[in-house]
Amino acid sequence: MTESSSLPVSVDIRVLELLASKLCHDLVSPVGAIRNGLELIEEMQEDEDGGPAAVGGFLGEAVKLIDHSSEQADRRLRVFRLAYGLAGRDQKGFGDARAAASGYVEGGRTRLDWPERVPHDMTAQRRGVVKLVLNLVMLADEALTHGGLVSVAADGDETSGRITVTAAGRPGTLKPEAAAALAGTASPEALSPRTIHAYLAGRLAESDGFRIGVATESSERLVFTAEW
Repeated sequence: MTESSSLPVSVDIRVLELLASKLCHDLVSPVGAIRNGLELIEEMQEDEDGGPAAVGGFLGEAVKLIDHSSEQADRRLRVFRLAYGLAGRDQKGFGDARAAASGYVEGGRTRLDWPERVPHDMTAQRRGVVKLVLNLVMLADEALTHGGLVSVAADGDETSGRITVTAAGRPGTLKPEAAAALAGTASPEALSPRTIHAYLAGRLAESDGFRIGVATESSERLVFTAEW
């Protein structure tokens, strides 16, 4: 399917509301932790009973909390910008997407196997591929509730190609409601903050002319494919 034959996609207002809920949910934890760190510093400034050593220790912990949480929020925002925003659709090359995906899984139980130069890196010149890959990586990470390995591979070029994102680990399965959302068979009323990403990933892929496939090869291996 060529870019000129991309499918028209309409979005229900409920989809936008659910996406907003998901983004807020994913960002509230690190942003809240930053606020907690700032409040801790304020309390130390008001409490003069503690000695310099105690104050210094608490201050150090507060700064570490703020630093860690701000980095976490920044990593998530980098992924959301490319996966959901306009920037990802026109992005050429996998460099920024690979860095964003690595940051997204950093500190969690999922590891990312995305070589700096995957075979047939020319697929990254296809409009919408960067957005597509990041959405599939996020889906693969969601499927690995106990952690595992997410691998990215590419084959082809800008005019004809295939992207493969594999989730290996336990349980390595896509829940039925998420599968229905990805395929577009779930109605907007049936969607939830847990399935909105799968639904949006499928619709974004359709709008750019990609054909999405999902195969459960075993209880610990799930494979997402996208072709054009």
